[in-house]
Amino acid sequence: MPRSRPSRIDRRRVEQALQSARDAVAIAGGRSAEELAADMPGRRALVNCFTEIGEAVHTMSDAAQRVVGDFPWRGVVGLRNMLVHDYWSIDYPRLIRVVHDDLPPLITALRRALDHWPA
Repeated sequence: MPRSRPSRIDRRRVEQALQSARDAVAIAGGRSAEELAADMPGRRALVNCFTEIGEAVHTMSDAAQRVVGDFPWRGVVGLRNMLVHDYWSIDYPRLIRVVHDDLPPLITALRRALDHWPA
């Protein structure tokens, strides 16, 4: 039976997803996909951030996802799976687009969820 309220573990997962999303934005900065592709430590760090976001989201309860809001959760987990299992075909321009277009609203939602986390 699904839980109706998110747990303390869910809160920790939301915190981890938020930190990883913030880290991804900091790592990507204003760099282009080409600049990122040429920076092996930066590439690996960015991929790790997306892996952590996807894993945190994958292990969050439905109740926690509802607190955070309506996001394409399957897509977040799917990106993580692609990065982990098809790492030889990573599309860096896509990752940069995700950092610039998709992470800012996710960061806002995660932060808002933590500010109003159910007691």
